[in-house]
Amino acid sequence: MQRLSTFIIQTLDLLSGGAFAAALLINAANVAGRYLFHSPIFWAEEVTTLLIIWSVCLMSYRLTLRGENLSAEILKPLLPHSAQRWVAFGLAAAGTALCGYFAYNAYLVVELVARFSQVTNVAEIPKQYVNGSILAAFVLACLGGMTRSLSLLVSDKLLNASDPVEVQDALAGSK
Repeated sequence: MQRLSTFIIQTLDLLSGGAFAAALLINAANVAGRYLFHSPIFWAEEVTTLLIIWSVCLMSYRLTLRGENLSAEILKPLLPHSAQRWVAFGLAAAGTALCGYFAYNAYLVVELVARFSQVTNVAEIPKQYVNGSILAAFVLACLGGMTRSLSLLVSDKLLNASDPVEVQDALAGSK
């Protein structure tokens, strides 16, 4: 499971980085076109925004898997390690359920938009690709949450990101 998760993270990192790099290149070309040639790329701002949104949404698997998403760390220094594990499991399981619910609703929106063949205003990109970023984010977060929940069930090792300095200091002071 660890190898598969690592492969997924590396693939999503590559896709996210590619989308962000493309956004930067399009933005640079637009700036050059606007100020050097007085001819901006009319679709550049819309496409740049969409690529940045996609690059962020593709990171939801990694963030959820490692617990780097939004969380309250106020109780962590006060709880024994075993309790930390079960609190993390409960939060991951609840987050997975919520992400599944939101993914289902995002799917309904994407399907509706596709059925009506809606496109963006400027670049005329089909809106199911635009709204698909939200669907992808929740599906990936749901998968990350499931993987995190399963790993917390079978192992004492928490899949944490590096703790912020404040949490490290609080942990050091409580030992």
